[in-house]
Amino acid sequence: MVYKDYLKAARKHEITCEIIAEKLNEEKQRKDKKHRGHVVKSLTLTLYYLSGYIIECMVKYAIYDLNGYGSKDDVKDLNEKGLTYHTHIRFHPFKRYTEHLNNLMSGTIPLINDEKNIPEETVRIYKEWDATIRYSYEMKYDEIHYIRFYEYAKEIFKIIKDNTKG
Repeated sequence: MVYKDYLKAARKHEITCEIIAEKLNEEKQRKDKKHRGHVVKSLTLTLYYLSGYIIECMVKYAIYDLNGYGSKDDVKDLNEKGLTYHTHIRFHPFKRYTEHLNNLMSGTIPLINDEKNIPEETVRIYKEWDATIRYSYEMKYDEIHYIRFYEYAKEIFKIIKDNTKG
């Protein structure tokens, strides 16, 4: 895999999330509350899961891009300034690699290095995100915080895209 595949994956997840968000809004208008509740919960949790992948893929893409990593080099060969694929990049929790992005990119990025004016629940959703949430059917927070997480994921996508070759 080459690092630009992270950007492609983030774009794919962003498109999917956009469709899920539209469907979520449609489902909220349904009259059948029993069916609506189940579908809204499923869509919300899927939106959360994929929004996290947007962030993960964009951060990883930026780390490689801003390090000047070779466009044809395998991502597993990364070994830059204490950062390796096997010790940081291959993991899902954001804290394993976001500090490297902060060292490479100036400016504020919501959730990653700026939590001001972001609801505490949304920050917690960000900090708790991990790939294992794909197996969870528990909504610990109100739906609005998952929606906000998605909105921040879109913003993070744009900020990183605007500050890299993406």
